[in-house]
Amino acid sequence: MKLEGNYAFEAPLRAVWNALQDPEILAATLPGCDKLTREGNQFTGELNVKIGPVQGKFDGKVDLTEIQEPESFTMLVDGRGGPGFVKANAKVKLAPDGDSTRVDYAADVTVGGKIASVGQRLIDASARAIVKQSLEGLNERLKAMAPPAPPPPVPGAGVAPAAAGALEP
Repeated sequence: MKLEGNYAFEAPLRAVWNALQDPEILAATLPGCDKLTREGNQFTGELNVKIGPVQGKFDGKVDLTEIQEPESFTMLVDGRGGPGFVKANAKVKLAPDGDSTRVDYAADVTVGGKIASVGQRLIDASARAIVKQSLEGLNERLKAMAPPAPPPPVPGAGVAPAAAGALEP
């Protein structure tokens, strides 16, 4: 199965890159994520997934390769559990877009076991929903972490009192 798309984050490139490398931030935004840790360029974790009538826990690892900080990386995904297995190879590219960051992704995904029995259309729709929910959650988290915008200037602020008095007749 191919899974491709893009997302516009309302955050600068460096903030998005850092969030995509942080297991605590990712665990908080991945639906069903019970645990996520990182050692070097490998994430390991536990994810509870439900696709149609099939649900269960996956233990998995994600190896980051071909890292070109802060522009791109490749993820090699290997997840296994009671419902079956998931393997994926995903390329992720980041690019600044004004004050925002555009992320493009393209993945080849293989599933097997009980989870494959629900059918390709349901797996595809569920995978897209999980990706969308994760990206939207990450964007909300990034917006909440952003420093507050400076207040707008107050008219007349910055004018010295003596100068303000000099304007009066």
